[in-house]
Amino acid sequence: MRFGILRRIGTAAIALCLSWTAAAQAPVQDNAKLGERVAKLEQMMNNQTLIELYQSVQALQEEVQSLRGEVELQSHTLSQLKQRQRELYLDIDRRLQRMETGQAGASAPAPSSAAGPSTQSGLPPQPGTTTAAASPGQLSPSAPQVDSAEEQRAYQAAFDLLKSGRYDQSTQAFKDFLAKYPSGQYTDNANYWLAEAYYVTRKFEPALKQFQLLVAEYPQSQKLTHALLKIGYIHDELGQRKEAEQVLDDLIKRFPDSTAAGLARKRLQRIRSG
Repeated sequence: MRFGILRRIGTAAIALCLSWTAAAQAPVQDNAKLGERVAKLEQMMNNQTLIELYQSVQALQEEVQSLRGEVELQSHTLSQLKQRQRELYLDIDRRLQRMETGQAGASAPAPSSAAGPSTQSGLPPQPGTTTAAASPGQLSPSAPQVDSAEEQRAYQAAFDLLKSGRYDQSTQAFKDFLAKYPSGQYTDNANYWLAEAYYVTRKFEPALKQFQLLVAEYPQSQKLTHALLKIGYIHDELGQRKEAEQVLDDLIKRFPDSTAAGLARKRLQRIRSG
């Protein structure tokens, strides 16, 4: 009988242990399932985030490509506008020179090409002064004789390069011309157009020196007023406002009726209003 009671007690104890074991394992299993679910949710969220990031990157790439295309188009348009501006500038300058030459009623012969500037004075003569640019016949006896036709061809070739917009080649051509014909009949004009070649390419420092050289050595050149005008322009471009005003004021006082003086008044008004 005692044996039966002990057997029942053992069986109950085993059952109790099993129930405790099952109860202890249940939370572990639930936690494992919960962990799996959380991992799946995180993976889904990560996948969605990656997709959104990828889409955002694609959108940004497309926008950058579009902006790059617009920048390239604007750069090309700007380059064309600059080229056109230079061509218009040279054309206007030539027209102004012809106007002043016609108004002055000069009698000296012009070069054979209508496009090229002449050596005659297109400015009102100053009292007590004489023409600075000497013709071949006025050169001193010791000066070497030059072929006037060859000189004119060399000058015209350099000027044609300038008209066609080949500024670097034109600059070198005018330098070569001045080295070969330092006292020729086109020397003052060559100095002026060399300065212009620098100016239209915004090489202001060498342009300023060349214009100043023309003013100092050829005070009766028909290019004088426009050289003074460009000196004023360059000082303004370089931020030298005081110097610009001084040069432009002097130009207006000395040559009040010239075309360059009219342009100087407009530039002064813009400088002073700024």
